[in-house]
Amino acid sequence: MAAFLDQLTDYLPLSSLAVHIGVTTLFAQIICTLIFAKSTKVVPNGPWTNLPAFTAHQIVVLPLMVILTYIGWRDWFFDPQKYEEGSTSADRIFGYSNPNDIPLAVGTGAILLWDIPTGFISPSLRDPIMWAHHVGMYFVAATICGTFCKGGQMIGYYYASYYFGVIEVSSIFLTYVDVFHPKYKHYYKWLNETNPDGKRAPLKKVLNDLNEVARVAFAVSFLVIRGLYFPYVSFFQAVPDLFKAYENPPDGVPMWTGYFLIGMISLFALLQAYWGLFIANQVKKALGGGSGSRKKKD
Repeated sequence: MAAFLDQLTDYLPLSSLAVHIGVTTLFAQIICTLIFAKSTKVVPNGPWTNLPAFTAHQIVVLPLMVILTYIGWRDWFFDPQKYEEGSTSADRIFGYSNPNDIPLAVGTGAILLWDIPTGFISPSLRDPIMWAHHVGMYFVAATICGTFCKGGQMIGYYYASYYFGVIEVSSIFLTYVDVFHPKYKHYYKWLNETNPDGKRAPLKKVLNDLNEVARVAFAVSFLVIRGLYFPYVSFFQAVPDLFKAYENPPDGVPMWTGYFLIGMISLFALLQAYWGLFIANQVKKALGGGSGSRKKKD
């Protein structure tokens, strides 16, 4: 099996690690979907059997977000190499490299082989905006990995731990909160039914309380890490470094890769700022006694 997966790297624009992660997440999605499907009768009926693919997706994505967050925070905030004195823009854009980086392997392999196909095939996950967002994330990760450069020259790996790690802290909470969003009516109705039976009432109270805590944690983490810090890192660090480094790029690095990364990072930063303003407005309404629905933003 391992040999077969390694052979796939000859046909896919992915590293061996990315292929292994992508295939693993895909198989986990398939197995969990079959477990929760009504037709297999493995688990009792419930909202999970009405939304088997969505339930499976949330189960697969949660540990991924925890892993990405841990690695990202470790490498971005606590790696002493990030604070080397005398480093230049060229050093930060072209001087750091790790072909076996786990966050980038997830950002390429898991997104290409699992997340994009699942979002396209499953009606409960078919969100065109999020699908396009994840396609863009894949191409950014692939560009950073050096997919389009001769010799596999990595581009901007210095910033990979932030863009594919640090920001996912809000996704940990969103993964849970999304389950009980009103748009997933089966879960929403199940959690908020007025007269649950005696056995389920304590469990639902715990889940509801946890949902409220997760909503607050999501809002705070999104506003700080994505709404504020994301534009700062992008427009005051990454984009200026890209402009400077591409004044004299190494041989084999196409100029379009720099323009592409500048454009995509800027676009994502503006989107994060916009979504941050939206969430801030929702928080303001909630604190003021108003009402509003929270939208999915990862």
